[in-house]
Amino acid sequence: MRTEESVETGGASILLVEDEAGVRTTLGAILADAGYRVTELGKGVIALKMLRQQHYNIVITDIKLPDADGMEILELAKDIEPDIAIIIMTGYASLETAIDAVNTGAYAYFVKPINPDEMKTTIVNALRQQRLLRENKRLVDSLQQANKLLFEANRELKKATEAKSAFLASMSHELRTPLNAIIGFSQLMLDGIPGKSNAEQKECLNDILSSGEHLLNLINDVLDLSKVEAGKMELKLVNLNPADVIEEVRQTIKPMLDDKRQVLEVKIEESPPLVHADKSRVRQILLNLLSNAIKFAPPGSKISIITSQLGYCVPHQCG
Repeated sequence: MRTEESVETGGASILLVEDEAGVRTTLGAILADAGYRVTELGKGVIALKMLRQQHYNIVITDIKLPDADGMEILELAKDIEPDIAIIIMTGYASLETAIDAVNTGAYAYFVKPINPDEMKTTIVNALRQQRLLRENKRLVDSLQQANKLLFEANRELKKATEAKSAFLASMSHELRTPLNAIIGFSQLMLDGIPGKSNAEQKECLNDILSSGEHLLNLINDVLDLSKVEAGKMELKLVNLNPADVIEEVRQTIKPMLDDKRQVLEVKIEESPPLVHADKSRVRQILLNLLSNAIKFAPPGSKISIITSQLGYCVPHQCG
């Protein structure tokens, strides 16, 4: 069974710098038995060279070495790898030296003789903190990268929104102008300004006028930037007779029915109740359904619209 200590070691590498051979060999053997990869050195100058060439998780060094200072080793190690854990050892107790070492970045400070269990516990804690610091750094880096990508995406979205707004503003004029002309001339012809029209011609003109006004309402809704940005449309609710709406739609699609030799059968109950709804939306729904029916039904077939009352409530009091 793996202990917490064995999980934390994970083959971590330790640089042990101690000029006293007995202390170095004994402590090195204890740490090697605990599962660490230990490099034992007796000289500080060699330790300084090794730090520049290899990676270590932990550095354990005597603060007083014949050829170098342990504080010099500490400072170099921290410059090369800021999250490395440095453990300082000394043969004499000095509060001032300990404070200097910790302020410079030492993880822990031991006075000889070293208690092996305390040293191993300190190393486990140092490795755990080191792992958490590196994981935190990785998460921070990931978050910064995500924020950078989000910033780019927002900038692209802003460009797309501006392009859409410019397009809609342009199309607002391009689409409304010819439709207004169609609606205006239809009204003039119905009023008999260019000349009188017979009954059949007036029926066709009414269909043109009704369809033009319906299309203009739809375009106005689509081109209303505030509604587009809000992602919703406002309903213009009125009390309407479904029979009137069905008749308008029937007249609109009559040319499509004639083209495929199809017949539209309309069955409306006598005196149907008024419906509280948006006339333009109801009309568009019926147009969509009937257009699909005409498209997919075979030539010469019959298409039916049947109305029935499933329930009734007074307008403005419907639950």
